[in-house]
Amino acid sequence: MILQSLVLQAQDFSISERKGTLKATGSLYPSRRLDSKVVNYYVGGNAEYFFHNNYSFRGDIYGLVGQKSPLSNSSLKTSLILNYGFNKHFVKNKFNSFVGVYTGMTCFKKNQMDLQTFVAVPPDVQYVPNIGLTVGAQFYFYDYFHFFAETRYIHHRSPYSNGNIDEISFSAGLGFQLSTKKLVGKKGI
Repeated sequence: MILQSLVLQAQDFSISERKGTLKATGSLYPSRRLDSKVVNYYVGGNAEYFFHNNYSFRGDIYGLVGQKSPLSNSSLKTSLILNYGFNKHFVKNKFNSFVGVYTGMTCFKKNQMDLQTFVAVPPDVQYVPNIGLTVGAQFYFYDYFHFFAETRYIHHRSPYSNGNIDEISFSAGLGFQLSTKKLVGKKGI
Protein backbone atom coordinates (compact mmCIF):
# COMPACT_ATOMS: atom_id res chain seq x y z
CA MET A 1 0.00 0.00 0.00
CA ILE A 2 2.79 2.45 0.93
CA LEU A 3 4.81 1.44 -2.14
CA GLN A 4 1.76 1.94 -4.37
CA SER A 5 1.27 5.41 -2.85
CA LEU A 6 4.92 6.33 -3.58
CA VAL A 7 4.56 5.16 -7.19
CA LEU A 8 1.39 7.23 -7.68
CA GLN A 9 3.02 10.29 -6.10
CA ALA A 10 6.09 9.88 -8.33
CA GLN A 11 3.84 10.02 -11.39
CA ASP A 12 2.55 13.45 -10.31
CA PHE A 13 6.04 14.99 -10.06
CA SER A 14 6.90 16.88 -13.27
CA ILE A 15 10.60 16.36 -13.89
CA SER A 16 10.62 18.78 -16.84
CA GLU A 17 9.66 21.72 -14.62
CA ARG A 18 12.83 21.87 -12.55
CA LYS A 19 13.34 25.67 -12.57
CA GLY A 20 12.85 27.05 -9.06
CA THR A 21 13.62 23.78 -7.27
CA LEU A 22 15.75 23.93 -4.13
CA LYS A 23 17.51 20.68 -3.12
CA ALA A 24 19.62 19.56 -0.18
CA THR A 25 21.53 16.41 0.80
CA GLY A 26 23.68 15.18 3.63
CA SER A 27 26.06 12.24 3.44
CA LEU A 28 29.31 10.51 4.30
CA TYR A 29 32.07 11.22 1.73
CA PRO A 30 34.83 8.59 1.71
CA SER A 31 37.75 10.01 -0.25
CA ARG A 32 41.04 8.60 -1.55
CA ARG A 33 44.07 10.87 -1.98
CA LEU A 34 45.88 10.25 -5.26
CA ASP A 35 49.32 11.34 -3.99
CA SER A 36 49.41 8.71 -1.21
CA LYS A 37 47.42 5.83 0.21
CA VAL A 38 45.56 8.10 2.65
CA VAL A 39 41.78 7.64 2.86
CA ASN A 40 39.81 10.55 4.31
CA TYR A 41 36.28 10.29 5.68
CA TYR A 42 34.17 13.45 5.49
CA VAL A 43 30.65 14.26 6.67
CA GLY A 44 28.86 17.05 4.88
CA GLY A 45 26.18 18.10 2.50
CA ASN A 46 25.12 20.43 -0.24
CA ALA A 47 22.38 22.82 -1.28
CA GLU A 48 21.44 23.29 -4.93
CA TYR A 49 19.12 25.73 -6.70
CA PHE A 50 17.83 25.27 -10.26
CA PHE A 51 17.77 28.64 -12.03
CA HIS A 52 16.93 26.83 -15.31
CA ASN A 53 15.42 23.41 -16.06
CA ASN A 54 18.87 22.04 -17.03
CA TYR A 55 21.28 24.24 -15.00
CA SER A 56 21.79 24.70 -11.28
CA PHE A 57 24.06 26.45 -8.79
CA ARG A 58 25.34 24.29 -5.93
CA GLY A 59 27.35 24.75 -2.77
CA ASP A 60 29.00 21.96 -0.74
CA ILE A 61 30.64 21.86 2.66
CA TYR A 62 32.20 18.87 4.36
CA GLY A 63 34.52 18.32 7.29
CA LEU A 64 37.01 15.58 8.11
CA VAL A 65 35.82 13.07 10.71
CA GLY A 66 38.45 10.36 10.23
CA GLN A 67 41.53 9.33 8.31
CA LYS A 68 43.11 6.00 7.45
CA SER A 69 46.79 6.32 6.66
CA PRO A 70 49.60 3.79 6.10
CA LEU A 71 51.67 6.00 8.40
CA SER A 72 50.91 5.58 12.07
CA ASN A 73 49.96 9.25 12.43
CA SER A 74 49.69 11.39 9.32
CA SER A 75 50.60 14.97 10.23
CA LEU A 76 48.80 16.63 7.25
CA LYS A 77 45.02 16.55 7.30
CA THR A 78 42.38 18.12 5.05
CA SER A 79 40.06 19.35 7.78
CA LEU A 80 37.42 21.30 5.82
CA ILE A 81 36.41 21.67 2.16
CA LEU A 82 34.03 24.34 0.86
CA ASN A 83 32.99 24.32 -2.84
CA TYR A 84 30.51 26.11 -5.06
CA GLY A 85 29.81 25.86 -8.77
CA PHE A 86 27.42 25.01 -11.56
CA ASN A 87 25.86 21.75 -12.76
CA LYS A 88 24.58 20.82 -16.23
CA HIS A 89 21.73 18.28 -16.01
CA PHE A 90 20.72 15.66 -18.60
CA VAL A 91 17.13 14.71 -17.79
CA LYS A 92 15.27 11.58 -18.96
CA ASN A 93 11.90 11.05 -17.24
CA LYS A 94 12.59 10.56 -13.50
CA PHE A 95 16.33 9.96 -14.06
CA ASN A 96 18.78 12.87 -14.07
CA SER A 97 22.51 12.60 -14.75
CA PHE A 98 24.72 15.65 -14.28
CA VAL A 99 28.22 17.04 -14.51
CA GLY A 100 29.49 19.99 -12.49
CA VAL A 101 32.50 22.28 -12.27
CA TYR A 102 33.45 23.73 -8.89
CA THR A 103 35.87 26.04 -7.15
CA GLY A 104 36.34 26.79 -3.49
CA MET A 105 38.64 26.58 -0.50
CA THR A 106 40.35 23.78 1.42
CA CYS A 107 41.57 24.09 4.99
CA PHE A 108 44.68 22.00 5.73
CA LYS A 109 45.84 21.30 9.24
CA LYS A 110 49.37 20.07 9.99
CA ASN A 111 50.14 18.63 13.41
CA GLN A 112 53.40 19.87 14.89
CA MET A 113 55.63 18.89 17.78
CA ASP A 114 58.30 20.83 19.59
CA LEU A 115 61.41 18.70 18.98
CA GLN A 116 63.19 20.04 22.08
CA THR A 117 60.45 19.19 24.58
CA PHE A 118 58.49 16.60 22.53
CA VAL A 119 55.27 18.44 23.35
CA ALA A 120 52.54 18.93 20.75
CA VAL A 121 52.01 22.57 19.79
CA PRO A 122 48.88 24.02 18.16
CA PRO A 123 48.53 22.81 14.56
CA ASP A 124 49.52 24.97 11.62
CA VAL A 125 46.35 25.84 9.64
CA GLN A 126 46.51 26.90 5.97
CA TYR A 127 43.73 27.78 3.51
CA VAL A 128 44.26 27.08 -0.19
CA PRO A 129 42.01 27.35 -3.26
CA ASN A 130 40.69 24.22 -4.95
CA ILE A 131 38.93 23.23 -8.15
CA GLY A 132 36.88 20.16 -8.88
CA LEU A 133 34.65 18.16 -11.15
CA THR A 134 31.57 16.15 -10.13
CA VAL A 135 29.69 13.50 -12.10
CA GLY A 136 26.52 11.96 -10.75
CA ALA A 137 22.98 10.73 -11.16
CA GLN A 138 19.69 11.30 -9.37
CA PHE A 139 16.39 9.43 -9.42
CA TYR A 140 13.23 11.27 -8.39
CA PHE A 141 10.73 8.89 -6.82
CA TYR A 142 8.55 11.32 -4.85
CA ASP A 143 7.65 15.04 -4.86
CA TYR A 144 10.06 15.76 -2.01
CA PHE A 145 12.72 13.04 -2.16
CA HIS A 146 15.28 11.60 -4.57
CA PHE A 147 18.13 9.10 -4.53
CA PHE A 148 21.57 10.29 -5.62
CA ALA A 149 25.04 8.91 -6.32
CA GLU A 150 28.06 10.99 -7.33
CA THR A 151 31.81 10.93 -7.73
CA ARG A 152 33.96 14.03 -7.18
CA TYR A 153 37.52 14.90 -8.14
CA ILE A 154 39.15 17.74 -6.14
CA HIS A 155 42.51 19.31 -6.94
CA HIS A 156 44.39 21.34 -4.30
CA ARG A 157 48.00 22.45 -4.03
CA SER A 158 49.83 21.49 -0.88
CA PRO A 159 50.50 24.53 1.32
CA TYR A 160 53.64 22.81 2.67
CA SER A 161 55.33 21.64 -0.54
CA ASN A 162 55.20 22.19 -4.30
CA GLY A 163 53.10 19.05 -4.84
CA ASN A 164 49.44 18.52 -5.55
CA ILE A 165 47.02 16.86 -3.20
CA ASP A 166 44.21 15.46 -5.33
CA GLU A 167 41.28 13.44 -4.02
CA ILE A 168 38.49 11.32 -5.49
CA SER A 169 35.40 10.87 -3.34
CA PHE A 170 32.11 9.03 -3.64
CA SER A 171 28.76 9.76 -2.05
CA ALA A 172 25.25 8.31 -2.28
CA GLY A 173 22.02 8.63 -0.36
CA LEU A 174 18.64 10.25 -0.06
CA GLY A 175 18.10 13.90 -0.96
CA PHE A 176 15.30 16.37 -0.33
CA GLN A 177 13.82 18.86 -2.81
CA LEU A 178 11.23 21.61 -2.61
CA SER A 179 9.67 23.71 -5.37
CA THR A 180 10.05 27.41 -4.54
CA LYS A 181 7.49 28.23 -7.26
CA LYS A 182 4.77 26.43 -5.27
CA LEU A 183 5.78 28.33 -2.11
CA VAL A 184 5.61 31.73 -3.83
CA GLY A 185 2.22 30.87 -5.33
CA LYS A 186 0.61 30.21 -1.90
CA LYS A 187 -1.17 32.99 0.00
CA GLY A 188 0.88 34.68 2.70
CA ILE A 189 4.28 33.88 1.24
